[in-house]
Amino acid sequence: MAKKQRLVASILLGLQLPGSLAMAAPAEPWVYDSLGELAAAGYLEMPEKPLDSYSREELAGLVSKALAEMEEKRTGSLADEYALLTKLEVMDEVQLKLAKEQEGFAEDHLKAARARARHAAEMLVRRSVEGQNRLEVMAPLKERSDAAQEKLGFAARDYAEAKSRVVELTGLLQQVRQRQQQLMAEMSGMAGGGSAVASSATAGTGSPSLAGRAVQPAALGTGAQRAAGQASSTLAAAGRLRAEFAGELEARGSLDEGSATRQLSSNLPLRKVPDQRFKVDAELRLDSRSSSGDHGNGSRTRFRTRVYPDYNIDGNWHLMGMLEWEKTLAGEKSSKDGKLKFDRYYLSGDIGTVHADLGVFGSNMAEGNIYDSKFKGARFSVGGPVRYTLEAGKVGRDGVKNSFDLTASYKGPDYGIDGGIYRFGFEGGSWQNIYMANYRHNLGVFDASAMLLYGKEKDKGGKAGYVLTLGYNPADSWKPYTWNGWLKYYYQPSSTYLYHTMNGLADVLKLHGGFKGWGVGFAYNLPHDWSVGLEYYALRDLDYGHSANTIWGYVSKSFKNYSE
Repeated sequence: MAKKQRLVASILLGLQLPGSLAMAAPAEPWVYDSLGELAAAGYLEMPEKPLDSYSREELAGLVSKALAEMEEKRTGSLADEYALLTKLEVMDEVQLKLAKEQEGFAEDHLKAARARARHAAEMLVRRSVEGQNRLEVMAPLKERSDAAQEKLGFAARDYAEAKSRVVELTGLLQQVRQRQQQLMAEMSGMAGGGSAVASSATAGTGSPSLAGRAVQPAALGTGAQRAAGQASSTLAAAGRLRAEFAGELEARGSLDEGSATRQLSSNLPLRKVPDQRFKVDAELRLDSRSSSGDHGNGSRTRFRTRVYPDYNIDGNWHLMGMLEWEKTLAGEKSSKDGKLKFDRYYLSGDIGTVHADLGVFGSNMAEGNIYDSKFKGARFSVGGPVRYTLEAGKVGRDGVKNSFDLTASYKGPDYGIDGGIYRFGFEGGSWQNIYMANYRHNLGVFDASAMLLYGKEKDKGGKAGYVLTLGYNPADSWKPYTWNGWLKYYYQPSSTYLYHTMNGLADVLKLHGGFKGWGVGFAYNLPHDWSVGLEYYALRDLDYGHSANTIWGYVSKSFKNYSE
């Protein structure tokens, strides 16, 4: 570097002298050597006549061209290539990290499979040597041994693939880093830094000595030796070519294809890593309700705030909850009006193939047509395509001692089937059992469902009810300026529900035998996570047919500390 700087300084000094003096002063020998180095690096095309026949002014012109070419390459194509290789390096680093995780998993799995296979084989041979060759003894041992050997083969295959993938990615990453070093050296003007491109750049210079000098990069040789120490020479050569032609490969889409192939080539699991450990969703809502008819209970307007924290403990288990605060602005107030409530707090995660919720969480039984509020206990879900869910504990209603429900749900391409059993035990020994069957079907832009409910209470006869639904809920209904809606018809005796999800007067009518009637609602999304909605219910009790009409509307604003 210092040699080139002295060269440039001396030439520029010469350019400041009078023309006759510049012509008379011959150049130092190192000037010609330096120009040769620039030509070998591909920054200068050597002239046909000898350099010592040039004047200092003419030599300065050659230096000017070389410096301009050097600057263009340093800030242009070489910098672009370095940027591309840096992106490629990051992807290689990530894939290598994950491949090492898979290798560790495969190695542990192989050790366990080898131990099981060794034990099964030992028991088979031991019993044979002991003379216990009876069919009822040896056949099960032979089956266990064969099964263990087969699993050992699968485990060994997985480990071999994972190990070779680590070796391959290690070599590819090393070649990328080596090429980065060469580019940085060339852009910085370090001696020999441009040798990686010199063989192609000097092919037409007509100077055999310079071309010969260009094809002896020491850094490339040592890099190949290091790569060969970790992978085969074939992989090392492939890695060098991949780094050298990164730009062309990116233009052809080959880099993305190669990454996708490596990502999909292994069926080994990876450790779950949270994208953001602590997430918070929140909602501010202003709602107002007005009821009329024989069972009408006036109007109410309230402001409600809900905050949903979600702490990702280890990539599997989440600590979740809900804080709620509401204030009644007009109308009847609840006993907890103006108080902060911590209504949900529970652990959620997988235990093998079973998903578990443990603590106090929300339960929406039979789409809310039976119960929709908090549940204290445990919930387990497992299976597919039929999904089974078990809840055991206690619902959040006064007078209920214990609760239990078991449901099964199947979702096909355009239809679904649900079934469930719900049992509520009350203080004093009474109980309520509810049985549910539901059929859902997609009708193009609409979804339709028919839910049958049968409820029975202690010392009372059973009664049947149903809920018919027609819904419009497009896939992009979460976007601004989109809407969704529903139309329902209810016929539910009091024995078919405990605490209904609707904003109508179903819970008031439970004291009068239950209810029947219509409900309709829609919601509309606005920009910046604002939404509005309106619902209307026209109901009658089942004992006397008295009316209970409700109109309910809201405006809400949602917040979150993360992006999807």
